[in-house]
Amino acid sequence: MKILMAFHAPPYPPDIGPSRRHYHVLSETLRRHDVSVLSLGTAADHAAFRDHFGARAVDSTFVPNSNAPLVSAARRGWYLATGRSDFRRLRRRRFQQMLDALGERRFDLAYFSTTMLGCYRLPGRVPLVGDTHNIEHDNLARASRESERRWRRAYYHAQARLTRREELAYASRFSIVCTTSERDRELLARLVPHVTTTVVPNGIDLERYRRPADATPRPGEVLFTGLMSYYPNRHGIVRFAQHIWPRVVSRVPRATLRIVGADPPAAVRALRCAHVEVTGRVTDVRPAYARAQACVVPLWIGGGTRVKALEAMAMGVPIVSTLLGCEGLDVHDGRSVVIGDTDEQLADGLVAVLTRPALRSRLAAEALALAAEYDWRRVGLALEAAFRRARRTAVHAH
Repeated sequence: MKILMAFHAPPYPPDIGPSRRHYHVLSETLRRHDVSVLSLGTAADHAAFRDHFGARAVDSTFVPNSNAPLVSAARRGWYLATGRSDFRRLRRRRFQQMLDALGERRFDLAYFSTTMLGCYRLPGRVPLVGDTHNIEHDNLARASRESERRWRRAYYHAQARLTRREELAYASRFSIVCTTSERDRELLARLVPHVTTTVVPNGIDLERYRRPADATPRPGEVLFTGLMSYYPNRHGIVRFAQHIWPRVVSRVPRATLRIVGADPPAAVRALRCAHVEVTGRVTDVRPAYARAQACVVPLWIGGGTRVKALEAMAMGVPIVSTLLGCEGLDVHDGRSVVIGDTDEQLADGLVAVLTRPALRSRLAAEALALAAEYDWRRVGLALEAAFRRARRTAVHAH
């Protein structure tokens, strides 16, 4: 098939959550089809994309979507004041112009990396596949419930209300919508029952994330990874470091928490101490997994599924997580992960993992076997099935 793929974040380099999914979705599609790419992103992103994908993509167009911080803040205020969600930031006149021009071609299918791109005038006479990393309004509602500051709770509450209205309207414009988990699929299916939905989970490149044979974990080292400018990550690790980590250190004095990820804000940098290291951005996260004795996923806000959990499982690093941190993955408490939702449960679970080698070995083995179920080659088949189903759905609709 000839497929148009539109992305709200560059599919290369795959160094943040959305781009990781975009990279593999594009790579798997290129195995089977001719693809034209339209993406928001900088000129540097486009150059890196061309260097990596070369002639594999039929053609590619990138539209700048960055603003100075003060301009971005002003835009968010304007959107809120005029009754529009913060996802309005995805709107660019040039993107619409390019989408219109590409829409004149004879594509067999068009894929959009988020249903929030339904804010654009979409191509007609072609099956449309919308993707979702999260059910966005549900993610924002969780943020509103969990935020400690009143102004932040109010902001996320307003965003959840505005985003819900837009998200459900935009989802209705697609022939089929893909979610990353069955939980998200069921939620969306209840809200827009006339829209066809299916699960295309996040995946993992098992070859890339294969644990080196000579990797030796550092005793007591615990890893947290993620884009630190993303509020659920920031909220989770600050809460963990302030309320749970001291309980662990009091029982495992050699324990060290290593926080790895781009753009750590002041609240995260302030966590630095004898038992906490904040690295900021790293070019390759795999060495951080290889040296960790455990990985924590202490998240209370979010949606979809966490790629960081899949990475840890593939690298053979035992995971201690909140229930939400491994939501959407087929994990089992005490077998493939250790789950706790109270401060005491998380601390006890992490201490057990750090002090019991047999438990670490069992968790790592079970998790590695589970990770194989999420290999991107398998996920690629689910994506292909979604494409075929979208074409059938579109034919029946007409």
